[in-house]
Amino acid sequence: MFLYNLGIYVFYIGLKLASLFNPKAKQWIDGRKQWKENLKHKVETLQLENAIWFHCASLGEFEQGRPVLEKIKQDNSNQKIVLTFFSPSGYEIQKNYSFADLVMYLPLDSASNAHYFLDILKPKISIFVKYEFWLNFLFALDKKQIPTFLISTVIKKHQSFFKWYGGNFRKALATYKIIYTQDSESLLLLESLGIKTGQLAGDTRFDRVLQICSSPKQLKEIQEFSNNSFVIIAGSSWQKDEELLIESYISLKAKHVNVKLIIAPHEIDHSNIERLKKLLSKHDINFHLYSDNESHYIHSVLVINTIGFLSSVYQYGSVAFIGGGFDNGIHNILEPTVFGLPVLFGPNYKKFNEAFDVIKLNAGFVILSSSELTKQLNDFIEDKVLLHETSILAKNYVRSHAGATQKIMVGLQ
Repeated sequence: MFLYNLGIYVFYIGLKLASLFNPKAKQWIDGRKQWKENLKHKVETLQLENAIWFHCASLGEFEQGRPVLEKIKQDNSNQKIVLTFFSPSGYEIQKNYSFADLVMYLPLDSASNAHYFLDILKPKISIFVKYEFWLNFLFALDKKQIPTFLISTVIKKHQSFFKWYGGNFRKALATYKIIYTQDSESLLLLESLGIKTGQLAGDTRFDRVLQICSSPKQLKEIQEFSNNSFVIIAGSSWQKDEELLIESYISLKAKHVNVKLIIAPHEIDHSNIERLKKLLSKHDINFHLYSDNESHYIHSVLVINTIGFLSSVYQYGSVAFIGGGFDNGIHNILEPTVFGLPVLFGPNYKKFNEAFDVIKLNAGFVILSSSELTKQLNDFIEDKVLLHETSILAKNYVRSHAGATQKIMVGLQ
């Protein structure tokens, strides 16, 4: 544990330095100031002892764990729930989340912090979502005999558990009472490590996107923008994605006047939006910014530069291009798929089981260049039967994989 704890300390010092010029790092540091005093006060005033503690790394993991959290609260409205985040991108968006009695940052993973946190909160059980393996917290939970569950996880051969230095991570895995996996391969890998507590439940994100699809936000301006058009939605796009899309859009627009493009960048800070605006202007493309709150859109390109409703925007699309495939990895492909949108993405998708699934079903398509993107989109524009059949495949895929939440709830109860 010495090297692990040293790494945690170095990480903290690095963030302290980065906070001098990086807004996200500053949020990370500032959000944890006086956390002990704040936690003690909240536990006393809100009577949070015996709460269920949920922990998510960021917003994506929160959406994954959300169906389970909300099901617990719906079944027992008196049950107190404490929700922690590691990342500002999760906390800042969900800090007022109504199903949790307290939302806060996870303290830095030191042994003293872990014991203080648990001694004050005294949770009934703890639930970690997907990839959270904070060793000091897990060992402290185990020592205090607090049942801890890991939900919607995927175990991969490249993870620390299978490395020569992974002994403590393997011990941490053994502290979970039940590990609910997304796939059977993860079960086999757990068993190869001598972990017998794995159970196949599936991915709770399928349940979550079905929830969204059943009652999406109604966005009148975007609905009017999309009427009688072939709408390409770029979800969580990065620079390389946008460059390919814009090249393809120009080619398609010259041939099909009813093509429209909605771009929802992964980062919506001022500098990134300015970069995107310059890229569009460079190609003489007129566009609207969603934040301008215009009642009517006359141009064919719309930039979504606000957060919180991309999952509902997909209901107005024809196809989706999911960002990240030319960077660190693709973002959520289930949010558009549930609405029946074929999904296109770059080559970095190997960590995501659902990407392999939709490719195999011919509901998802890997794109390597703007010419490939143009051809695939043109096929969908000109062949309405192809688009309709692909849409049905996408919808059915999501619905056939629902039900993980109920499986997990049986074990938790």
